[in-house]
Amino acid sequence: MRAKVGWGVTLLGVLVALLGIALMVYLGPDGRKVSGPHVIETDGIAIVTAPRTLSWAGLQLDVFAQLPANKPVFVGLGNVVDVNDYIKGTKRISVDGFNTPWNVKTRNVSGRDNLQAAPTSVDWWLADSAGLGGASIDTTLPDQTVRLAILSVGSANLRGLQVTIGYGIKGGFAKGSGLAVLGIGGILLGRMLRRGEGFWRAEGPFDDDLRDDVDEDFGEVEEVVYVYIDDDGIEHEISEEEAAQFEVENLPAETEPEPEPEPEPEPEPESEPEPEPEPEPEPEPEPEPLVKPVLYVYVDDDGVEHEISEHQLHEYEVVDDDEEEHRS
Repeated sequence: MRAKVGWGVTLLGVLVALLGIALMVYLGPDGRKVSGPHVIETDGIAIVTAPRTLSWAGLQLDVFAQLPANKPVFVGLGNVVDVNDYIKGTKRISVDGFNTPWNVKTRNVSGRDNLQAAPTSVDWWLADSAGLGGASIDTTLPDQTVRLAILSVGSANLRGLQVTIGYGIKGGFAKGSGLAVLGIGGILLGRMLRRGEGFWRAEGPFDDDLRDDVDEDFGEVEEVVYVYIDDDGIEHEISEEEAAQFEVENLPAETEPEPEPEPEPEPEPESEPEPEPEPEPEPEPEPEPLVKPVLYVYVDDDGVEHEISEHQLHEYEVVDDDEEEHRS
């Protein structure tokens, strides 16, 4: 079943890739296919497509009509109702079928040799252009029924008319490349489905790579081993069923290694001692007076000197030592 789905996805991918490559080659880098110029033999004044001839909504359409001797020509695209009313009763060539690149089916419609009004005088055209010797339009077909008209202007006719047509899809080259990439992806997906890669895995034990991944994620699984010790002290490995017939004793678990002592926390750094306040400077001593105090001494009859104050001087006779020495 898985192989059938894989082949189906692969085939679909091949078809999509081929479609994208064909679209890229057909439209080219500019996303358009140009055909012409093609000569249309006529001496009338109008060539008009039939309703439903241009029915590809969203198709980019370029039409270039060229006349010799700089004769005036008009190219216009309009709603089918407006164009029908405008060309009613006019002699014309009707294009009833068109296939790419250039395969047209035409028929002649009889009528008068003039139009109801000049094509440049009406304003209901969805896209239009007029010129001497040539005119062209570049438009996208709308989601409505339209008709394309190539008309002469004034008294001229369309003898010697040559038409070049271009058509394409907006972003056609990019869309084609996208389809090609999508198709290649489908081919690779189909290959994965056929081989069971990425989505399904064959039933059975895990392969080595997957087992390694499981071991890494969940760790190793410990196996239980049952051992029988006979009377001679010899150990014999037995199965779980055989172990049920004997008395089972749990061997002492292996002593777990003592946990390593936690490292002592590093001592916090001692805070720096606050700086001692600087001692206040001692007050400077008062300067000694420039005038030395006068010492007054009283000498009694026994020759003993007594110091007296200045207020007691009036009680004694004052004698200057300098004068006394001078006298002696």
